[in-house]
Amino acid sequence: MNGDDYDHKRRVKRISVNSASMSPEIHFITLTTGKDGTNFYFNGRLVKSKKDLTLQIPYGDKTRLILGNSQYGRHSWRGDVYGLAFFNHTLGAQDAALHFERWSRDRNFSFAKKGNPFLLYYFDEEEGTRVSDHAGGDHNLHLPSRLPILKKELLYWPWERFKLDEKGIEDIVLNLVGFMPLGFVVTWTLAGAGGVFEKKAAFIALFFCVVVSLIIEIVQAWMPSRSSSQLDLLCNGGGGRDRDFFGPLGIEASEIISRP
Repeated sequence: MNGDDYDHKRRVKRISVNSASMSPEIHFITLTTGKDGTNFYFNGRLVKSKKDLTLQIPYGDKTRLILGNSQYGRHSWRGDVYGLAFFNHTLGAQDAALHFERWSRDRNFSFAKKGNPFLLYYFDEEEGTRVSDHAGGDHNLHLPSRLPILKKELLYWPWERFKLDEKGIEDIVLNLVGFMPLGFVVTWTLAGAGGVFEKKAAFIALFFCVVVSLIIEIVQAWMPSRSSSQLDLLCNGGGGRDRDFFGPLGIEASEIISRP
């Protein structure tokens, strides 16, 4: 992609391929771009092409390369990166096939140096935070101790990506059940205080649970692998309404307190 249109709201042209449907465990990916468009090769074979897209590497401090995760910091995968090379000339279909063939011989990425790349990384340091540039330049990479989140999502709308599948239903149930003990304890405590607290126990408990959930969701926007969702906020608040849960059973919090 060109630029920082992570959500694709500005409709900046991009190219993407779903690698989950590709069977081999090791993927050799070649992405070529130039005046004739952009091509995506998988194991030396062309799988996608866009004639109206030319990718550009921006200059300056804001240049970002994302490997092994998404800009939101919560779509990681387990695996190894064996090499990465950038060339300042457009590769063709024959180059993509040849590079894959050379890689397949001994699975050593050093062959790429013969093509005069301007950036070349082997990722073979095995320790430390520095990834050396083997192209002869001084463009070394630094691995941060903490994963930075490039795009923070604060209380995104649930219908943007919610799916009513097994995982989605499990997420709803966990958020509802998870806040039931807190809502019950708060309601129980307030009901025992008597007066206005007893009358408004359910409302205060709901308000308290929503505030606690809101704080948690806001904090999660800055935490990798976590999401800040309005659906979670609604479910947590619903779980805090323990009066609605015990009400159909004919049991009130004040009644539970008074029982021996």
